[in-house]
Amino acid sequence: MIKVCKTIEDFVILLAVILSVGSGMYGYAVHAQEQEPDSVSVGEQELLPGLEEKPIVVVIDPGHGGENLGGQYEDYTEKEMTLITANAMKEELEKYEGITVYMTRTGDQDLGLDERCAYAEIMDADFLFCLHYNLSGEHTLFGAECWISAFGENYSKGYSFASVEIDMLQELGLYSRGIKTRLNDRGTDYYGILRHSVERNVPCVLIEHCHLDQENDKPFYDHNEKLKTFGRLDATAVAKYFGLRSEELGVDYSDYVNVSVPVPSQVVAPDRTEPDICMIEVVEQNVGNGEVTVEVSAADYDSGMLYYTYSYDNGEHFSELQRWPDKSVDTFRFTMQVPPHVVPQIVVNGYNGYDLYTTSNMISLPSMDYKTEEEIAAELAEKEALESASREMAEGQEMNVTQKPRDVNVIEIDTDEHEPITFTYFLAVCGVCALLVLSMILSMILILRGRKRRRRHRKPEVSAKSEEIDD
Repeated sequence: MIKVCKTIEDFVILLAVILSVGSGMYGYAVHAQEQEPDSVSVGEQELLPGLEEKPIVVVIDPGHGGENLGGQYEDYTEKEMTLITANAMKEELEKYEGITVYMTRTGDQDLGLDERCAYAEIMDADFLFCLHYNLSGEHTLFGAECWISAFGENYSKGYSFASVEIDMLQELGLYSRGIKTRLNDRGTDYYGILRHSVERNVPCVLIEHCHLDQENDKPFYDHNEKLKTFGRLDATAVAKYFGLRSEELGVDYSDYVNVSVPVPSQVVAPDRTEPDICMIEVVEQNVGNGEVTVEVSAADYDSGMLYYTYSYDNGEHFSELQRWPDKSVDTFRFTMQVPPHVVPQIVVNGYNGYDLYTTSNMISLPSMDYKTEEEIAAELAEKEALESASREMAEGQEMNVTQKPRDVNVIEIDTDEHEPITFTYFLAVCGVCALLVLSMILSMILILRGRKRRRRHRKPEVSAKSEEIDD
């Protein structure tokens, strides 16, 4: 069960394990040990005939611990979440026959990455499973992913198990961000847990179950029972990978076929380039409601396509990340909503498996001068308000005319009833008008005659005066 110590450092770690079992610093497989009262080392197994086949040994590593809190988002702390998931995984795995399960920590201990890997080596682990929950810098990424070593058998075994794990996480409903490698500046594995595992020849997979800072993933982790669901899922993936069976659970995975992954002869480096192509074409524009259907053609021949985002204002603002509908095809269509009174300038960003993107060509369209449902509703409300105000005003005027005060004597004038105008009445009015006109004419004639008479009387006086002047 336990390897012979090769170095003083391994001996010290082993001594720490022995001393800390009682204190809970390292977990151990109680269930398996109860079935095997005589625990023997690998060397003893080879010497003693008739012993049962060596059980599978796995080590579960709940990420972080102690002062190393891991990711923190809202009320969630990663070191606590990974421990819940790891305990559930261990409990589920121990229901299978032929497997022994250990944990690097069963409490809130702060362990170095090399310590975790050394413990797995000392326990002669066939696999080390490192459990984590993810965060992204811009809080935009979502989905599950597995990180594996980029080297030799560690890559081959890691990819084979990760394929089982990712398939099950997708069945649970999570979006797959894929199985990936990552290198540091020295050309070795970026993640320390993978790097130290390679050094100790222990296959290892780092499982990032989901993102804590994304609404797409929140329904999968927002309760302790859901964290335990992840643990049971991880255990089932291990059982499938190793072909285990369980009478207690009533399952048998002995015929399960893993993905065959050849051992690479070179380092499997990550994709460091943007997608090779990203082009768009507008298929339909509905100016009545602002919907635009776009066809996207994009491809990345190294790591495949993962997300896309779109913009209606030439890249000033982009949508949230959208799932690539079908990773097996390079072309698809989607419908976007363009706001009213905007001249659309549409572009799309296509993202590959390593979150690198390529921007498409830009397509400019005629203005979308349509009214939204909110605008239409506002106009109807305003119209109804005006009509209501007009009715109230008319009713108020009618009340003022028809109602009379109680204490004031008012002569009511009925303005609604009018007698019809007769022909006789019309002739009488015309006669009166004619008499008025005649009287005015006669008055003018008399006035003119009076003026003439006055002039006649004045002329003799003027002549007499002129004669006196001559004399």
